[in-house]
Amino acid sequence: MSRALLLVALVLGAVGTSGCAGEKADGRPWIHDIRFVGLKSVPRSELRSRLSIQVTHWYSHFQKRYLDPFAIPGDRERIEAFYRAHGYFSARVVKADVLDRKNGSVDIEFKIEEGPATKIAAVSVHGLDSALPDRKRLERIQQQLPLQQGQIFEHDRYLHEKSLLRDRLKLRGFAWPKVKGEVQIDRDAHTAAIDLGVMPGPLASIGRVEVSGNDKVRAIDIIRTADLHTGRRFSPDDLEDARSRVYNAGVFSSVRVSYHHDPEDPSIANVKIEVQEGTFREVRVGGGLTIEAQRNDVHLFAQYTRRNWHGGMRVIRLRLEPAFVALPAVWNAAKLGPAGTAEAEFRQPFLFGLRNFDLRWRIGYDLGIDYAYQYHGPRTSLGIEKGLWNNRVKLGLSYNLQLLLFFSTNEAIFADPSQAGSLFGYVNPYRVGWWQEDVSLDLRDKPFEPHYGAYFAVSAEQGGVYAGSAFEYEKIVPEARVYAPLGKRVTFAARVQFGQLWTQGDLGSPTTRRLYLGGPNSHRGFTFNRLSYQVPSHDGNVPPIPLGGDQSLLLQGELRVHLVKLFGNWLGLVAFADGGDVTMPKCTGGDCQVQPYNDQVVPTTTTTPYGQPNALTSIQIPNLHWAVGGGLRYATIIGTIRFDVGVRLNRLENTATLITPDPGARIAYHISVGEAF
Repeated sequence: MSRALLLVALVLGAVGTSGCAGEKADGRPWIHDIRFVGLKSVPRSELRSRLSIQVTHWYSHFQKRYLDPFAIPGDRERIEAFYRAHGYFSARVVKADVLDRKNGSVDIEFKIEEGPATKIAAVSVHGLDSALPDRKRLERIQQQLPLQQGQIFEHDRYLHEKSLLRDRLKLRGFAWPKVKGEVQIDRDAHTAAIDLGVMPGPLASIGRVEVSGNDKVRAIDIIRTADLHTGRRFSPDDLEDARSRVYNAGVFSSVRVSYHHDPEDPSIANVKIEVQEGTFREVRVGGGLTIEAQRNDVHLFAQYTRRNWHGGMRVIRLRLEPAFVALPAVWNAAKLGPAGTAEAEFRQPFLFGLRNFDLRWRIGYDLGIDYAYQYHGPRTSLGIEKGLWNNRVKLGLSYNLQLLLFFSTNEAIFADPSQAGSLFGYVNPYRVGWWQEDVSLDLRDKPFEPHYGAYFAVSAEQGGVYAGSAFEYEKIVPEARVYAPLGKRVTFAARVQFGQLWTQGDLGSPTTRRLYLGGPNSHRGFTFNRLSYQVPSHDGNVPPIPLGGDQSLLLQGELRVHLVKLFGNWLGLVAFADGGDVTMPKCTGGDCQVQPYNDQVVPTTTTTPYGQPNALTSIQIPNLHWAVGGGLRYATIIGTIRFDVGVRLNRLENTATLITPDPGARIAYHISVGEAF
């Protein structure tokens, strides 16, 4: 026998042996099905999972479940106990039959008499008035408790109510509340009377903050990062926020925050932060492939991170990402060449010794390919960030400068040199500098995969000679997101984003700071940055050139559903609707004219195009580009991997009154990591 055949035989033998080794038949029948006759009021699948007898599933042919007759009496008791836990104290299993199927298997049938349900006759809570003297708040909390008069009594819900009371008292500053309960069951009347006694204890405040497990990182730096102030009222949410801040610093592999009584004052909660230091030097390498209708690229990734650099929890990060790009596709390349980014980042927390006050400095060099040109040049950004209200509010201020040299520029830009700067935002060499202010309010339960909450942000820019810029402009982009749970596995998410640019001087808005839509994190009916007014290129193989714009509007809504867990992670499904539009840039060079697809000249600063005032220089709310679609989500350690397909519903062709980007391109697909918003 050859080695290959021997290997196959060994593998098949191992599979067969492992299947049979699970359980020996010993002449016993295998279990085909378990049936419940008379079951009406409790969840069937949950009851089935509680039994010791289990069926042989279709996918476990090699590991059959065989009948153990002595397990049936125990399962009868389990069924009755399950009913009692759900409020049916009179439920009985009157019969259990083993039904022979004549093929070596049997069905197990339990006949159940449920009897009447036991309902809650009264719920009384004592002791809350001492913790909550506000009568209206006290009544509101009692009304929100899960157990109410007239409901069927369930033991798990009763235990949950006790836990819920403790948690709500902790949120109000009582660090060690106790809740005792007593339930009186009247089996004849089928009623339950619940009496809960609450002992809130003293209002607590934060005392000493201690650190353990640290070796190279100073305790004072960990305490500053945790941002727990002595004397602050106790809150479990504050402790969890502190744990998240310390862990997200990236220095520790694990962080645990606990609290205990101060030995001298029972109203003081001393806090202990236990850390385990992780790897201070980290190297990551990887690669990826991007395939879109108008762009293909393959890229590599290498990153070196040095944490706690010279102490103080400083971080320095070096990143190199070389790429090779084809436009519009490898098999039909009009532009083909290298691209990439090299970047160094430095982060200094506790600037000037202040908590939640960080300094960030980035310096990089970019090489890239766009539809209209190729470019290379340096950039830098220096900014400070301040967190407030447990970092739910963030304030940022930064200075940014970008220098580029263009090459392989499309001839469409040079068709009228006087318009290159005003219409295309193009000068060579290119220099744009700006000050940027960012304000955000984060009310989400989780920042990466939120289930409920809201997020609001505003970003503003000012560019001009005072920032070392060749362009004079102002820009503002406000955004709002909301998340609403529609059950444990379903989330509705919505987003509204508006952008506006104002320009002064002879040049228009800078091309790299203009507003574009389209892509996996934007309007999903278009590929990356394609939702924009476009002009024909002078190369038949190059798709039309998107100009970007000075005003944009994006509306998004989606339904996110967790379907099933695969290998411990959720596989999800999303349905979405995206709407939006981008105006063409304001042309500051006088009587600017561009050539659209239907060969009609459109003056952007003189007469009204197509008989509609400002049809291209302001958002047309009734005529937004709309797309619907769906996608798959799979949660991984690196983030949520997603695949989306968007289908455009309207504005597919040019008309006498509307210009359409990418006419006829009805479908766009996107593969990316992370949620769209």
